[in-house]
Amino acid sequence: MSKWLRITASSLLAIMLVLTTVYATTGTASAAALLELKIKKGSTSATINGQKQSIVKPYESNGITMVQLGLFTRAFKAQVKLQENDSIKLVYGKRTLSMTIGSKKAYLNGSTFTLDAAPVMKSGILMVPVRSVAKSIGAKFKVVSGQMIITAAPATTDSSKDKSSHAGKTKVGNSKYQWSINYPSDLMYLGSQSSESATFMDSEGNYYLQISVDPEIASADEANESDPQDLLDDLVLYAQDAGEMVVDQKAVSSSKGNYAYIISKNSDGILSETRIYTGNGHTYYVFYANSEASSYKDFADKKVTSLLNSFQTSFNSGDKAIEDLASKADSAGSENTLEASEYGVYMELPSDFTASEDTTDASAKDGSYVSVNVYSAPSGSTLADWLQKIQGWFADNFNSDAYRDLGSEQKEIAGQTATVNKLEYNFGDAWTTEYEVLFQKNGYRYYVEYSTPSDKASKDADFKVITDSLELDFPTLEENFGSLPIDYYSQDRSKVTTHTSKLNHYSVQVPRHWTSTDNDYESSYVYFSHTGGSFNISTKTTSSLEKAVTQWKATFEGSGDNNIYGVELSEGTPTTFAGVPAYTFTANYPDATHPYTGTYTLFTQGKITYILSDEVNNANNTPVHQAELAKVLASFQLTAN
Repeated sequence: MSKWLRITASSLLAIMLVLTTVYATTGTASAAALLELKIKKGSTSATINGQKQSIVKPYESNGITMVQLGLFTRAFKAQVKLQENDSIKLVYGKRTLSMTIGSKKAYLNGSTFTLDAAPVMKSGILMVPVRSVAKSIGAKFKVVSGQMIITAAPATTDSSKDKSSHAGKTKVGNSKYQWSINYPSDLMYLGSQSSESATFMDSEGNYYLQISVDPEIASADEANESDPQDLLDDLVLYAQDAGEMVVDQKAVSSSKGNYAYIISKNSDGILSETRIYTGNGHTYYVFYANSEASSYKDFADKKVTSLLNSFQTSFNSGDKAIEDLASKADSAGSENTLEASEYGVYMELPSDFTASEDTTDASAKDGSYVSVNVYSAPSGSTLADWLQKIQGWFADNFNSDAYRDLGSEQKEIAGQTATVNKLEYNFGDAWTTEYEVLFQKNGYRYYVEYSTPSDKASKDADFKVITDSLELDFPTLEENFGSLPIDYYSQDRSKVTTHTSKLNHYSVQVPRHWTSTDNDYESSYVYFSHTGGSFNISTKTTSSLEKAVTQWKATFEGSGDNNIYGVELSEGTPTTFAGVPAYTFTANYPDATHPYTGTYTLFTQGKITYILSDEVNNANNTPVHQAELAKVLASFQLTAN
C-alpha cells in the first residue's frame, strides 16, 4: 500500500528518531544535583540518575563506543530536534550540537565540531559516539573499572524557544489540500519535503504527528466520503502487509465526517494510531505515534482524542486562528542542501535545485547548476594567480563576441577571504552567467561554480542563497586528502603527449589537456574532446584517394544531421599532408543548437585512408584553438608499413 506517504525514508527516520531516542524520564535528579549516566559496553542496562533502566546494547566500532542518542534525553533531558536531510540537533541548555547521519562533521553552536565517529542508524535506532556527544553538552566523561560515567549539571532552557513560532494560531492546515487540525501550544512543525505532507512533534519529544494527502487515490470528482468500512479494510490490509499487529480498529460515521482507524504495534513494539479520511477528491492519512503509550487504551486519553478528533477535511481561509502551511510547503525547496562531508562542504540550494546523489553537484530544470570541486594549489601560487589563469583561459577559448568579463572582487564568504569572479558566455543559442567563488588555504583550493541562464531573474538572489549558507572546512580536507590534482584552468597547456598506432601506421602529438577516454589506438577510430568541440582520427580501407574522397562526400552530404543543421561544405582543396597527396574540406553548421565549424583532412597510404576531423563551436574557434590544431596536424606522421 505505497499510497501511504508516511512510509518514506525521511518520515521513517523521523519516526524512529522520535520513538527510539526520546523517553519519559523517571527518577530525575533534583535541580541542584548532578545528573549522572553510567554505561557499560556490552550491557543492556544502564544506571540513569540512580535507577537501573534497560537500554540498547552499546557497541564498539574502530575503538569508538556507540550508544543510542536517547540516553542523553533520558539522563539529561537534552532535546532532540529533527531536520531535513538526515540532520539532527541535540539541544542542552545553551549548547546545540548539529549532526548528520553518516558524517563525522558536526556543528557545536555553529562552530565546526568533529565527532569521533559518524552517527548511524542501527536496527532503526540512532547510535552516536558517546564521548563526543557527552563533550558537546558540556558533561564530564570518565571510565572507572570499564564503566563509563557521564555527569552534567541540569541545564536551564528557555522553553519558549522550543515551541513553534505560530503565535496566536490555534489551528494549522493546508489551503491547497483543504485540511486543518488543532495546533496545541507545545506542537512543533518539523516541515516536509512536499506540500502533500506535514510533520509535527511536541516540544518534549513524546509524540509524533503526520498529516499526509494523496490526491491521486480518490477520483477528482469524488467530493463525497468513502464508506468507512472500506477505509478500515484498507488500513487493516496495509498493517498486515507491513507485519504490524492490529490491536484496535474501528469504522466511524459521524456528523463531522466518516473515517476509519487502526491502532497497531510494529516489530519494535511502537504503538501508533492511523486514521484515513476521504473528501475533496483526496485521501487523507493522520498518523500519530506516542513513545509513552504501552496499551491501545492510552490512545483514548482526552489530550490525544481531542487532537485527532479535531482533524477536518476542510480549510476556512477566513479563520485568522489557522496557520496555512501551503505557502511554507511550496517554498520548502529553499531548504534543499548540498553536503559532502568528506570534503567539508555544506550549502543551501535555491528552491528549484536538486542535489545529485553522492556528488558535489546540483541542478535545476532550466539548466542552472552548482558544483563544488577541491584541488591542491600549485606551489607558491596565490588567489590572484588563480584568477588570472581563469580569466586568461576564457579569453583564449571564447571569441570576443561570445564572452563578457563582468569583473571580480574579494569578499568574506564562509569565514574565509574569497575571490568572486563573474562572467558571461554564449555558445550560440543563449547567454549563460557564471559565478566562480575561489578559496585557497594551506595548499588546498575550493572552487564553487554557479552557472545559470543570463535571463533568469533570480540569479543574483540564488547566488546569495548559496554564498550566505556556504560552509567550508579546510581541516577536513587536510584530514581526508593528501596531494590532489590541480584545477583545470591551472594546467600547463603547453604539454603534449604522443600517441602511436602500429596497425594504422601513424603517430600524433596532442595537448595533454585534451580529454581522451578509453582510446584504442589500434582501432579504426580515436576521439579527443577539447573546449567546445572534438578532434578524431578514423581509418578505413579504400583503393585510391579519389575514391575515398567521393565516398566520404557522399556519406557526409547524405547525413541526416547535416541536412538538419543546414551544412555548407566547401569544394575541397588539394594539398599535401604528412608528405602525401591530400584534400582538405571545411563545413559550417549554421542551424545547429550551437553553430559550429568542421575541418576535415583526407589522405591515403597504401590501402588505408585517413580522415582527420576537427569540429568546434564558432564561439570557441579562437586563434588559440586554431594554433593548437595547427600544431596537432603538423605533428602527424605516417610510419613505415
